[in-house]
Amino acid sequence: MPDESHNEFHLPSPSAQPIIASLGVTLMLSGLIPSEVLGRLVLMAIGFSIAAIGIYLWVSDAIEEYQNLPD
Repeated sequence: MPDESHNEFHLPSPSAQPIIASLGVTLMLSGLIPSEVLGRLVLMAIGFSIAAIGIYLWVSDAIEEYQNLPD
């Protein structure tokens, strides 16, 4: 009789990292709207920082979860 534990699907646990990354990208792109150059740079820098942190956390959680999968 085959082992049925290999037939189960692994689903990642829910996280807020995709939402954080998308908010950062949205802020970064909204930096294209203001007419002031300083306002654009500030919004784009803040958005880039938030997006980079969100993507880093998202990828590090995915790597950690992958390494902890049962064989």
